[in-house]
Amino acid sequence: MTLLQNSQLGKPSKYAERYDNSLLFRIEREDNREKYRINTSNLPFVGVDVWNAYEISFLTDQGLPVSRVMKMKYDASSKFMVESKSLKLYLNSFNMEPCGPTQEKAVQKVKKTIIDDLSALLETEVSVSLFTDDTPHRPAFKGFPNLNRLIPESVLEAIQFGHFYESPELLKAKPADKPQTFTFCSDLLRSNCPVTDQPDWGDLFVKVTSHYVLDWASVLSYLVSFRRENHFHEEVTEMIFQRFMEAFHPVELMVATMYTRRGGIDINPIRATHLSLIDKAFTDMNVMLGKNLRQ
Repeated sequence: MTLLQNSQLGKPSKYAERYDNSLLFRIEREDNREKYRINTSNLPFVGVDVWNAYEISFLTDQGLPVSRVMKMKYDASSKFMVESKSLKLYLNSFNMEPCGPTQEKAVQKVKKTIIDDLSALLETEVSVSLFTDDTPHRPAFKGFPNLNRLIPESVLEAIQFGHFYESPELLKAKPADKPQTFTFCSDLLRSNCPVTDQPDWGDLFVKVTSHYVLDWASVLSYLVSFRRENHFHEEVTEMIFQRFMEAFHPVELMVATMYTRRGGIDINPIRATHLSLIDKAFTDMNVMLGKNLRQ
């Protein structure tokens, strides 16, 4: 199923008492990509979507509850992405399910089941790790300055923010004689669920190398223009990536968003022109992706 009206988004949902993979729902990436001139057959980026789920629990055959935290990863080149509420309902269907004679065997069974179910649903390779509380965390994007602090306070306070639907024409820059590299982050990203209209809050991280000097006030105005947009997290990330490509013609570009948790799950898409720009915290399945303040 791919039509959003067939999903459980925005509808009252009953939690399954036993394991049920029919709860999973997928969404085609191509629909949004076409609108923003992203060629699915020749993507301008590489990347992954990393999902962290904090409410994983199931039973041993003796009824002992087992709890884990899940890190799930799949490639941005996949035709489909999983819808988040359906994943929540699916994961909760394990809660009363006996999964093995010991904790370790139950963990391995659940891990394999999730990998098999999601790989079949999304028609791509899905990686899953189930972590305990002693698993190391690896933070990403150390030293990325906050965008607000790159703008003089007098200039920041004087900006008139009047665009609240995505407005790429706001992006401005000046040509430079040689390549310029900039990194920044922002905690002002807000968009909305395309079905429920609930607000989604995310932290944005960007690294860009181009022959332009970015106008920071214009970049901030552009990010604020997402405030009334209705898109999934992955779509927002790709829209920002595409707009930066069109406005700044970068030699290298990395865009990542780390969204706050909803329903026990946070979603962290990352897109880049080169694999070397993707922080290992996203791709290493032996470590948890370090949390931001709001996660």
